[in-house]
Amino acid sequence: MSPAKEAWNCRQCGRGGRDGVGLIGFVHDHDMHSRSGFLAACGEALGRDPPAGAERETEEHRTARVARVAERDADIRARAHQPGHNVFRENAIQKGRNFFFRSEIEASPETSIVGRYLAARTGFVMHAAVFGNLRLAARHGYWADADDRGNSREVHVGPAMIAPFIDPIGQVTGCHETWIDLSNGPKFRPALLDAAGVPRPTKKMQGVKQGSMIPIFGALSARRWVGGEGIENVATIAGAEAFRGDTFYFAAGDIGNLCGPADPDSAFTHPSLKKADRNGVLRSVRVQGPEPKPGVGIADAVHIPDHVTELVILADGDSEPVFTAAAMARAEKLHAHEGRGIETWWPPAGGDFADLMTG
Repeated sequence: MSPAKEAWNCRQCGRGGRDGVGLIGFVHDHDMHSRSGFLAACGEALGRDPPAGAERETEEHRTARVARVAERDADIRARAHQPGHNVFRENAIQKGRNFFFRSEIEASPETSIVGRYLAARTGFVMHAAVFGNLRLAARHGYWADADDRGNSREVHVGPAMIAPFIDPIGQVTGCHETWIDLSNGPKFRPALLDAAGVPRPTKKMQGVKQGSMIPIFGALSARRWVGGEGIENVATIAGAEAFRGDTFYFAAGDIGNLCGPADPDSAFTHPSLKKADRNGVLRSVRVQGPEPKPGVGIADAVHIPDHVTELVILADGDSEPVFTAAAMARAEKLHAHEGRGIETWWPPAGGDFADLMTG
C-alpha cells in the first residue's frame, strides 16, 4: 500500500485499487458490487454498523465469507513456507545468476581486466582457474536512486568483476559485483558519487548471500578450507600460498555471513567506544558477543561441511578490533567440529592482507 499515492496492490493476485474502502472490501472478501457488501466495507472503515434500514448481508452469506477468508489466509501461510514461494527472493536469485552466467571468463591472468585488478590489489598473478569463478562484465550497469515507485536509473556503466554465491551443494544463489577502474588506485574502483557528493559503494550483492559463499579457487571436496569476508583478502592468501591444490579458498561477502548471528545473552559493553543517542548523550556501545546464537542453521551463515579437517579464518585488520575479535571467536565456535582444527589469521592492525602485500 502507498499512502502517498492513495493506492494499494496485492502482490499475490495483482488486484489493486485507489481507496481504503476498496482495500477493506478486498481483505474481508466483501462483494463490492452489491449494496450490502459496499455498506459493510464502509462500516468497517468507519468502525460503525451500517445505518438502520440499510441492506445487510445475511448470516448465511457472512458465514460463507468468513470461511472463504480463513481458507485463503491459511493457503497463503502454507504457500509462504514452500521452497521458492517468495517471488521477490526468487527473482533476485535469478537476477544474480543471470549476471554471473552472462559474464565472461577471461583467458589471460596477466592482461585481463579482472586479472590486472586482482594483481594490483593482492600483489599476485592469479591462477588461471580463478577466472572460472571471478568473471568480467565489460559494460556493467550501476543502478541507483530509486524513486517512490521503485524505479532506479543507471548512474554508471563500466567493467565489473562478477563472482557467484554458491550454496553448500554448489548451486548458484546470487552474485557479488565489484566495479573496476584500473586508473584509480589504490583500491582501483571507480569514484561514484551521489547528488550530494557522498561516495556510493562500489560493491553490491544480488540474490541470496546468507548461508552461501563465493568460491575463489579449489574444490569443495578439499579437506583444508581458507575463508574470509572479502574476495581480495582471500585471493591474497591464495596467492601467498601459491594456490595450494589441497585447499578450497572462499569469501563470505561480509562478517555476518562468515561468523553467523550472535547469542543476545553474550553481548557485552565496548570497553571504550561510545555513541551519542538522540539527545546527544554519549552512551557505551554494545558489542555482539562471542557465542553463536542457538539453533543457527546452514541458511544463517557459511556452512563448513563435515569433511573439512582444517579451517583457516581470515580476520580484517582494518575493522573495529573489539567487534572483529568477538566475531572471530564466534566463528571459531560456530564452525567447530570433532576432528577439525581451526585457526584465525590476523593481519597487522589497521590494514588487511591485501594492503599488507601491496603496501
